[in-house]
Amino acid sequence: MVENVVQIIQNKKSLSKTNRFITNEEINQLVKEHGTPLYLVDEGTLHEKVLELRNAYKKFHGHDVEIAYSIKANFNPSILKTFMKDNITFDLTSLGELFFIRELKINPENIIYTSVTEELEEYKQVLSYGVKRVVVSSYFGLINLSQAANIVGVIPKVMVRINPEVGVKAEVRASYKNGKFGVPLNGGKVDSAYYIVKSIFSSRPNLEFEGFHFHLGSQITNFICYVNALERLHSLLNKLKKEIPNFSFKTLDIGGGTPVFYNEPVPTPQEMASIYLDKLNNLVSYHGKFTLMIESGRFLVAESSLMVSKIVNTKEYNDHKIVILDTGYHLLLDAALLKQEYPQEIVSNKSNNNHLYFSSNSNKQYTGKNIQLAGRLCDTFDVFPTSKLSDLSYANIGNYVLFYNVGAYSLVFNMPFHCQTKPPVLMKTCDGDIKLIRKGTTFNDLYVEEGGLIS
Repeated sequence: MVENVVQIIQNKKSLSKTNRFITNEEINQLVKEHGTPLYLVDEGTLHEKVLELRNAYKKFHGHDVEIAYSIKANFNPSILKTFMKDNITFDLTSLGELFFIRELKINPENIIYTSVTEELEEYKQVLSYGVKRVVVSSYFGLINLSQAANIVGVIPKVMVRINPEVGVKAEVRASYKNGKFGVPLNGGKVDSAYYIVKSIFSSRPNLEFEGFHFHLGSQITNFICYVNALERLHSLLNKLKKEIPNFSFKTLDIGGGTPVFYNEPVPTPQEMASIYLDKLNNLVSYHGKFTLMIESGRFLVAESSLMVSKIVNTKEYNDHKIVILDTGYHLLLDAALLKQEYPQEIVSNKSNNNHLYFSSNSNKQYTGKNIQLAGRLCDTFDVFPTSKLSDLSYANIGNYVLFYNVGAYSLVFNMPFHCQTKPPVLMKTCDGDIKLIRKGTTFNDLYVEEGGLIS
């Protein structure tokens, strides 16, 4: 039954539409004021995505459903402030992210900290800020957290990150044998969920066991992996209940993976949850009520944003046209790393009257297959794959190219390769106003940052 539902979802023929939250006139005006390239964020979409994710798990029978935003996807302060209004949890994984959270005075009760390095000094700072929920991913991390708790004088709520070691079909897999993240459920080593949980209950009175955490991957479209992971967790829970008389857990964090549309149709969060919601409710029946945490980075922010770039050059070879932009993969790194096929659209430049730069064939129509979008960087990989929704008609010099669904990871991956600067970021508020939320940097800023004024 589950496999049939997955197949139906994957066979959908209708493509999601891009989120066009701004008019051509507004784009022309913003470019006139700020230049290109630039990013645009829609505040309303951010709120809508939180609501969509919450609604997908309405039929969960446990205590509560908690939405957690993984701020690694986009840590712009204005975006974090937007999510603060939705009263969601913030998932952090570094002291730099904690600094942003502290500056915004976000309630530490609304934070879950999931470190990869799990250092003692790191945990001391995290606990000192008042963060209660901490995810450990190794036995060494457990020892460091316990020592930090003694030093700070608090009792943190510990979640154990498990690696279910199940097969995952995803753009980026995070669960596989001998994987970097989390610990196996069982095994003879100290780095296993079984050993770590027993250690917390038997010899760590300064730690309170809160529950489990796992993350299977990014852009998951076949959700059988969640069913398999929950079945493996169920077996571990039964084993722990037999050996620990007072064993119980309060929270289960099933990570992210909710897919975003780029090129192929993807299931909705509700369709996704329908595959394994029964398994979650079975855990409630067997092991008592718990809070379900849904983590998301990409899904919550990707569709909220677009990037505007300008066509600065074209080259035509027979039936092939190369369109060169004033941006590159330094602003959309996933185009090079993951071959991300962002949907693209051409917008006419209203003030573009200089026809001297157009070739004699500039009005010739090329199909999507015959047009290649290339960036400004001197690198072979600086090309942009096109989506099935991309419309590159009239891709002529002076016009603008919109890249849709760029809200996740694009801003945080910005690089100064070729001495490129960061572009401005603007937000369209729920009131319809457009405000600057990050200034663009200048060559002088970059020169100073790189030590140009150090004698």
